[in-house]
Amino acid sequence: MKMSTAMALGSTMMHPIAGVFYTGHAGCALGMVSQAAPSDWNRLYEMSRKLKVSRPCLCKDDCFVYGSGMMQVRAGEIGHLGHCIVHLFNHHVMTRKDWTMEQLIDWVASVEPPDPEEAEVRKEIHEEVLACR
Repeated sequence: MKMSTAMALGSTMMHPIAGVFYTGHAGCALGMVSQAAPSDWNRLYEMSRKLKVSRPCLCKDDCFVYGSGMMQVRAGEIGHLGHCIVHLFNHHVMTRKDWTMEQLIDWVASVEPPDPEEAEVRKEIHEEVLACR
């Protein structure tokens, strides 16, 4: 499962709350992912820590923004997908409210790699189509 898919599913399972991973009934965007796709969580989390991305927001590098646990960090310190998700959710979706959850999910979908299982299924379908020609 892709992170964006798990985030969308998780957003229907729990209430959003900034700065808290998961409380049993509420949590942040990454908490939503962990609850919606527990068997994929470790893989998705590692991918989010390794994938370097540019912040899609206009926060200046030297300004303080909300990060993990609602701790203030400099925007310039945010450089991988996991940090961006935390920043966008805590600072923009929940605090400033200039992003929606749907916008966050769409942005994650635009930068994340394809799901390995989905890619394998597409490859098999493509090979079957070529074999039929």
